[in-house]
Amino acid sequence: RTVEEIHAALRQLNRQHPVLTELITYGQSTCLAKRGCTTLGGEILAGHELLALRISNETVAGTSTVVNSTITGGEKPVFFLLANIHAREIATTEIAMRLIDHLLLNYGQDSDVTAIVDWHEIWIIPTANPDGHWLVELGAHADYDQGAFFQRKNANLDANNDGQSDCLFWPPATNWQYGVDLNRNHAYAWGQDGASDDPCSQTYLGPEPASENEVYALQSLVQALIPDQRGEGHSDAAPLSTSGILLTLHSFGNLVIWPWGNSTDEAPNYEGLQAIGDKLGQYNGYTSCQAAKCLYSASGTTDDWAYGTLGIPAFTIEIGNRFMPDFTEIDQKLWPDNLPSLLYAARIAQSPYQTILGPDIYDVKTSVSMQDEMVNIVATVDDREHGGSTIVAASYAIDLPTWLDNTTVNPM
Repeated sequence: RTVEEIHAALRQLNRQHPVLTELITYGQSTCLAKRGCTTLGGEILAGHELLALRISNETVAGTSTVVNSTITGGEKPVFFLLANIHAREIATTEIAMRLIDHLLLNYGQDSDVTAIVDWHEIWIIPTANPDGHWLVELGAHADYDQGAFFQRKNANLDANNDGQSDCLFWPPATNWQYGVDLNRNHAYAWGQDGASDDPCSQTYLGPEPASENEVYALQSLVQALIPDQRGEGHSDAAPLSTSGILLTLHSFGNLVIWPWGNSTDEAPNYEGLQAIGDKLGQYNGYTSCQAAKCLYSASGTTDDWAYGTLGIPAFTIEIGNRFMPDFTEIDQKLWPDNLPSLLYAARIAQSPYQTILGPDIYDVKTSVSMQDEMVNIVATVDDREHGGSTIVAASYAIDLPTWLDNTTVNPM
């Protein structure tokens, strides 16, 4: 889908599900803010609004509020998913759109999905770099022999605003292109290892932290929804009670990676990040590892910023084996592989560092005895992947999540 088609689909879904969705314009792309950009090939890029879709049952108390452009965080735990911050990684957008469809179409039909949507906020940005996505689309035009444009960065040709083009390389190649790498532009650990100050480099970090509209607006949105739960020191750990989780979809590599990316030092919450990453990897079959140790150094990234600034667990999932896979591969492999990981991340958003320490609970079944007027609940509780502790007790609640003060929790 093109950016226009993606945004049109979001608006249609919002109209179809007014109680479960809120479509937010959280900012403007760099080219829209500049009142348009002209490519080195002469094409006019008007720019795009930055759109995020909130999925949550608004009739359940605790949902965030949106008044004009002001967003105030609510009491529900937040699962934040963004895709396509690197423009050429177009399959990530389609995975994000499929998650939206899955949650909305299965609400009221699937108990797990219904509970997630009722008691959580799922924020999804299908394309965090719409101007870059537009440049990728441009490569399919006849003027360029319908070749692939491997644009990674945004479309900012003059990042330092001096009136001169920063890079004259055109059309964009895999390693050399104009624009700013939005995944090197975040305000945490900006300018450290794994970023380039060459404007033509695919990892160009920009003139200053969060200089790009796309990054500044993204950071502002996340901070409006999720409070800072970690100290200011590099070695300060976030508490086990930390609420919120962020995932960013990239391609490719079949990896689940986590902070730090700018250093091989272990993050203060290393054990929690590793445990959650390993669990996500169990679901999608990907390798889980610390980014700087198993991939390469990268600074100013989304996941380092989210963890370093707010303390929440943050992960990059590198899906698949190509930037631009065959479209059929999305539904045949990438989507079914990653849906369980995405649902698990949403499910643990209330207290991810705490929940990952506990046992897995699955195969929950109910049966009704009309004669005895009883409902029997059966579940499997398994701690073999979390230390092998003996299970000594279990409890259940009906209709309400166990973390609410007014929930009645019953022993099994």
